[in-house]
Amino acid sequence: MVQESTQGYVAGFPDTLNFRELGGLVSADGRAVRHGLLYRGSTLDKLSEEERKTLDCLGLRFMLDLRARGEAAEKDDYVPRGATYCRRGGMMDAEGREVDFSPAGIAHIAKFIEAAPEAFMRNLYVSMVFDNPAVHLLVEQFAQLNAPLYFHCSAGKDRTGVCAAILLVLLGVTDEQILDNFLLTNEYRAAIINMAPEELPEWVSERDRENWAKMNGVNKADLEAALAAIDERYESREAYALGEFGLGEADLARIRDFYLEQIA
Repeated sequence: MVQESTQGYVAGFPDTLNFRELGGLVSADGRAVRHGLLYRGSTLDKLSEEERKTLDCLGLRFMLDLRARGEAAEKDDYVPRGATYCRRGGMMDAEGREVDFSPAGIAHIAKFIEAAPEAFMRNLYVSMVFDNPAVHLLVEQFAQLNAPLYFHCSAGKDRTGVCAAILLVLLGVTDEQILDNFLLTNEYRAAIINMAPEELPEWVSERDRENWAKMNGVNKADLEAALAAIDERYESREAYALGEFGLGEADLARIRDFYLEQIA
């Protein structure tokens, strides 16, 4: 199903790429995120020639790959003309190592996922919003107005979803809209989420077959936990912007004036 009616739809890419923009979302001050500046999605290793041309036409200046080294090594990104590419793992474990969601990486962390699957992902979501080198790099480029920019992970759902939420928090977008945007992943990836057992990749174990839908979609409660963690640590979202990223009132005003526009 083509998601043409969904917020941020970008024509020219398959739904399963989970490619969309943040334009059109409304901030608390009544302005909307400008179109054509902030893009999110999944890995770009299998684009057709036509899809590459479409990507080239977006005029991307910066591209952040949130995958772990092992994931990126298996599937090289297509980097559009004029874009600076950087890879920085978006999720880290307690020892500071990149969480790897390649088949080999999943096999390595399977015991932790199996022991407490909901807690495992929720804790990773919460950990992303504080002291995260990848997020800091993204926010740095965002604050320097180095846009249009694109950020992605393997599926464009978890690491990408949290990063999108953080940028929208800095732009003053409401939590309701942030969560709605996050949950669009379940619509874009519906064909993958609902795959029949006999269609699943060979590397998927019997245990993983049972959790396939959960593994390939997103859970609203995970992002709610990350947003709640911000509010528990900081008295306001503006305090989070300052304490986490060093962005003061004047910085936020400058950033919002660039990325937001009055609604006609």
